[in-house]
Amino acid sequence: MRHQQITELTPEQQALMPIIRDEWIRIGLDITPINPQKAEHAIALAYKSARLKPPQKILWFKNPVEALTYIASEADLRKEAIRAAVFNTAFNTVRAAVGDAIRYVIEDAIAEAVEAAVEDTLFNVEMAVKEAVGEAVFDQIGSAWGLQDVQSLARYAYFDAIGVDCSKLKGLWATAKHCGWWWAFKNIAVVTPKPSMIHLDEQGRLHGLGVPAVAYERFNVYAYHGVRLPEKYGAVQPHQWQAKWLLEENNTELRRILIQEIGYVRICQELQALELDSWQEYTLLKIDSDVDVEPIHLLKMTCPSTGYIHALRVPPDVQSVREAIAWVNWGINSEEFSVQT
Repeated sequence: MRHQQITELTPEQQALMPIIRDEWIRIGLDITPINPQKAEHAIALAYKSARLKPPQKILWFKNPVEALTYIASEADLRKEAIRAAVFNTAFNTVRAAVGDAIRYVIEDAIAEAVEAAVEDTLFNVEMAVKEAVGEAVFDQIGSAWGLQDVQSLARYAYFDAIGVDCSKLKGLWATAKHCGWWWAFKNIAVVTPKPSMIHLDEQGRLHGLGVPAVAYERFNVYAYHGVRLPEKYGAVQPHQWQAKWLLEENNTELRRILIQEIGYVRICQELQALELDSWQEYTLLKIDSDVDVEPIHLLKMTCPSTGYIHALRVPPDVQSVREAIAWVNWGINSEEFSVQT
């Protein structure tokens, strides 16, 4: 029986949007320890909802890397992947009951908001897993469920709340709440727990200083304001970062982060900057190494009373202290600036 398509939302239905949105953002970022019995019941329900027999065996792994490594080692298992069957049976039934016009409204109001809230976590964890197991292995096995589908599940949870029968999704809703990443095969399901830790900055980007931004048992993801860090950087506090790492780092974005956190003063000291010019308490320095995309020239200023050192970067074509002072102070002549100071 074809469901009457929704073409307009009532005020009460509109009021449900932020409630459903916020609930699924919490689910997407949840780190509550899972209950294995609830997780396995949810997986069985997902199979039954797609008119499939529940898996004969459910295999648990500590983290997504270990799960994918196991799946990659089992060629016969990969041939029995039924993700498409479970996914399409559930979602296609729901799509048929919802009009296109109103679907787009919900996508804008709920799905996109949920996706934006968990996107940085999704992206960085997925990239770290792909790097750990190898891109070829990751692409061959295909996507897991869990966080990856949270925006779609949120959209249809809303439809269900306003009266559209989306009950075929109840198994996938349950696995999103009670499982981490998981993969469906004909007779076996491969499952991981949720992360034990997720750290975000004020803008919702993955961020941890000296601690994992996302932590599993035996697998961590490190990030700095949304930029994924290698463990060498992420596992220690920035004050322990070494300027010499700049000479070894080829990634421009990571070099920018290293420069920002280490600071020019330490960089000058540790990389033995060359003195180009000096005048009064000012010194123009050059780091004669392939640290950044262009040469680094720094104006070092030593406070006469405290001895505290400041360092500001100036353009690489600046060749004298006076020229550097003028550039730093919007063109004011160095002698004039000295008098004003």
